[in-house]
Amino acid sequence: MKLYRICPEFHLENYSGMGASYQDGARWNKAGTPVLYFALSPAVALLEMGNYLPSPRLVPKSYRLGIYELPEAVVYDTLSNGQLPEDWSLYPFPASTQTLGTEWLRKRQNPVLLVPSAAVPAGLERIAILNPLHPDCKKLRLEKITADLYNKRAFRGL
Repeated sequence: MKLYRICPEFHLENYSGMGASYQDGARWNKAGTPVLYFALSPAVALLEMGNYLPSPRLVPKSYRLGIYELPEAVVYDTLSNGQLPEDWSLYPFPASTQTLGTEWLRKRQNPVLLVPSAAVPAGLERIAILNPLHPDCKKLRLEKITADLYNKRAFRGL
């Protein structure tokens, strides 16, 4: 399974799950719950990052796209759109999704949970939540790093 995330280069191989989502909580975890968030495509990784920046011109120079691999044999769970609470995509993120994700993380049954991306309308794309406390997360490997996050033609008018 290919996974993607954009962050400062020095965090690309930090798999502790103790970053900002651990400290503050996020859509799929309550504060104090270790978690790693990844996209299933580079495009979704860019859209997810775009939720935190007012302009692509403001992407910090230290940010890189990490391309990761998890062996195909790693078992994952999926939450379909029909299994989600009605408010799942609201911002600020609702307690309902935090509770759902935190309960899944605490069970440690599988290392990956696929959920719809709130950055894409109607949950048409997915992101991966990884449980850094599951032993199979040790199989995650960073394969490639790229500094080119987007084509400069895309935002010439900004």
